[in-house]
Amino acid sequence: MKCSRVLILITALAVSCASALGATFTVINTDDTGVGSLRQAIMDSNASVGVLDTIAFNISGAGVQTITPVTPLPMITDPVTIDGYSQPGTSQNTLANGDNAVLLIELDGTNAGVDANGLTIPAGGSTVRGLVINRYSGDGIRLTTNGGGNTITGSFIGTNPAGTQAMSNDDGVVADGSSNNTIGGTTAAARNLISGNRDDGLDFRNGGNGNVVQGNLIGTNAAGMMDLGNSDEGMQVATTGNTIGGTAAGARNVISGNDSNGIQLLDGSGSNLVQGNFIGTDITGTQLLGNSVDGVQVVASTNNTIGGTVTTAGAPPANIIAGNSFDGVSVGSGVTGQTINGNSIFGNGVLGINLGLDGVTLNDDGDADTGPNNLQNFPKITTVTAAGGNVTISGNLNSTPSTAFRLEFFANTMADASAFGEGQTFLGFANATTDATGNASYSATLPLTVPIGPITATATDPAGNTSEFSAAFGTQLLNISTRLNVLTGDSVLIGGFIITGSESKKVIVRGIGPSLGTANPPVAGALADPNLELHEADGTVVTNDNWKDTQEVEINATTIPPTNDLESAIVATLPPGAYTVIESGKNGGTGVGLVEVYDLDQSAGATLANISTRGFVNTGDNVMIGGFIIGPSDTGPANVLVRAIGPSLANANPPVPGALADPTLELHDSNGTTLLTNDNWKDTQEAEIMATGIPPTDDLESAIVDTLVPAAYTAIVRGTGNSTGVGLVEVYHLP
Repeated sequence: MKCSRVLILITALAVSCASALGATFTVINTDDTGVGSLRQAIMDSNASVGVLDTIAFNISGAGVQTITPVTPLPMITDPVTIDGYSQPGTSQNTLANGDNAVLLIELDGTNAGVDANGLTIPAGGSTVRGLVINRYSGDGIRLTTNGGGNTITGSFIGTNPAGTQAMSNDDGVVADGSSNNTIGGTTAAARNLISGNRDDGLDFRNGGNGNVVQGNLIGTNAAGMMDLGNSDEGMQVATTGNTIGGTAAGARNVISGNDSNGIQLLDGSGSNLVQGNFIGTDITGTQLLGNSVDGVQVVASTNNTIGGTVTTAGAPPANIIAGNSFDGVSVGSGVTGQTINGNSIFGNGVLGINLGLDGVTLNDDGDADTGPNNLQNFPKITTVTAAGGNVTISGNLNSTPSTAFRLEFFANTMADASAFGEGQTFLGFANATTDATGNASYSATLPLTVPIGPITATATDPAGNTSEFSAAFGTQLLNISTRLNVLTGDSVLIGGFIITGSESKKVIVRGIGPSLGTANPPVAGALADPNLELHEADGTVVTNDNWKDTQEVEINATTIPPTNDLESAIVATLPPGAYTVIESGKNGGTGVGLVEVYDLDQSAGATLANISTRGFVNTGDNVMIGGFIIGPSDTGPANVLVRAIGPSLANANPPVPGALADPTLELHDSNGTTLLTNDNWKDTQEAEIMATGIPPTDDLESAIVDTLVPAAYTAIVRGTGNSTGVGLVEVYHLP
């Protein structure tokens, strides 16, 4: 009798445990209704209230099994695991990309009706894995207000079963008031492919918080290598406290190829963490696969962290944000508290960080202005010195008084077209505290982990407001000089230079003559008394005869005044634009003259992008001799194009009479060693010269492309066979 009672008790306990674990409802056909259908399995699971059921698949036949509902499937009102991986022949992804995932259960919404969703889940605690969901007029998966804590893994949402072709839903996954959901995971098997949808890949809205999005491909194909973008945002977020990515292995999302922004943070969102993702690249992080607008666009969302606190050079970047058509990160009007630290931001179409979506925002004294991220001032870099495997970066910050800032420093392969920066490789950080006047100086010695290029910096205040990137401090054309025989009329010495960027640049222009005759060795026939004209971009003409007549104090302050009182000089602060310098002899005098342009403010957000000089090319010592300096001395090499132009001058508008018929070009280093020569530009470097986009227009003209370390160089233009005529030498600083 006692044994029977024990047996009854054990049997009852076993039944109770089985009930708590829930039942397994198996789908055995692709029918829309009836026994063994997915619709019936959902209805049976909903009826099994209070337990976690499983919907498994065991549909006979090889290959993809496509279920095509003719009306929307029932809402999932009770927790359930829908396990597409259970279908025989299915394999989970195990590779770094998605090539080996084989998903065999497809939900095709073609006939499901207007606004039908693939799955609508108001029940919390449900899991969907291993499904292909496509061609719904509504959303692929919609998680609604009544429940949270759902998990979506291993599924292709918006593509064909191979993950290679768009088969659009409206949105891919929508969390509408639903919170604490997990989309993806940190293993390859958990990765979702959410691509090819008509609207957003993911859309979080209406007050839900704390969703986790990890390990997904959003806007690429299953291999993560090609564009299969959603037609609007990769992610649109209007909720708080979401984690997008993370530092754990496999947490990275690839959010690329989308037709609008990679991630858009909207009104109603805040305190989101965007970390460890590739936003605008392929799955390797090396090939650009940009989103069509911004990488991350913050519209009306506060206190987000885009990146993280990276402390050492060489550590994985907080995010890679690259290749996007507009900005890497843009911050809209009135938005503050956007911490943008530790990322690798490069190759974007406009700016790396854009506060206000209006291009470079220049610093203001005391940082009193307001706006996105309080329009935080960026640091100014004044010197960069590389030695012994380290780089020392020094400069100053002007911002709010008596405030501690985190300054971050980055190396780049190139500055952007604005002459400001992005931030490709994190070098390190320094802390700086402003004094009562709002000023702080800094000097940071950091490990140099990459070849040095243009250096940029950002500043972040204690409230998490990060600045735009600073002006890029890197290799520049520091000065240009051209020496030739100054004649009269069209054969005076005519120099041109272009300033690019968004800030004005301070330069000194010098017209040299008499001191050439006392040089070592002396130049025969030096111009006795030069006159100088500077034609500014707005039509203003500044003239000078003898340099002490007008700007003696300013010219002396440059530390490079002319050495003869009869020589000419002009100091000017010039906005971006094209400028012309003319050196002629006083009262029609002739002789060998020298015109020079020096960059007096290398840390400004502007550069001397190219320079040119036109004049009469004679023979012997009176050929055209152009000099240029690349620097600063501690920065990396620069790519330059040097051109010698002649015949095309005759076809200019207006034509130049007496143009040099066939120029030759020589490039020499500071020791006089010949580096390269060229007669006709197509003879030697045709492909490289064509790639610059500015080859000579006449085959008889000359050009040289070279990568030059910081130093002084000379370009000599002669006429073939000692011919003479008016020629033009040009030096372009290439990206």
